[in-house]
Amino acid sequence: MKKFALIIMSIFLFSNNANAQQHYNNYDKLWLNVKQFETKKLPKSALKVVDEIYKKAKKENNTPQITKAILYQSKYALTLEEDAQLSIINSFKNEIVASEFPTKNILESVLADLYWQYFQQNRYRFYNRTATFEKVDTVDFRTWDLNTIFEEIH
Repeated sequence: MKKFALIIMSIFLFSNNANAQQHYNNYDKLWLNVKQFETKKLPKSALKVVDEIYKKAKKENNTPQITKAILYQSKYALTLEEDAQLSIINSFKNEIVASEFPTKNILESVLADLYWQYFQQNRYRFYNRTATFEKVDTVDFRTWDLNTIFEEIH
């Protein structure tokens, strides 16, 4: 009887592990499609698949896939949109509000890095701005002064 119970428990444990792996493998085919569209230099088509992955991951609350999809959405937005930086930053902020530890911390780190990169590319603009006591525009980081962007990065 003990052997039978042990066999049943081991089958149950291994089947749950296989189901968990299958749950994550559901995204492999979609990511393969994204890679194929990338190699064919079709970013709009790749973005559509990434949006599908994001919706599916959001529905299943699959945080690794959500994070990966957001990064790819940002990549394609920079390619396809003319002034995409503001929309990318806002999408990261929205996802940070909706996320929990550790995803929230990872996204905050990426957001700080995006601010830092923007500062590095536009350093001369920030050095020529006068300091303000409060943010002129809380949404548009492109209008912030030097101290404000450093506070946000920190």
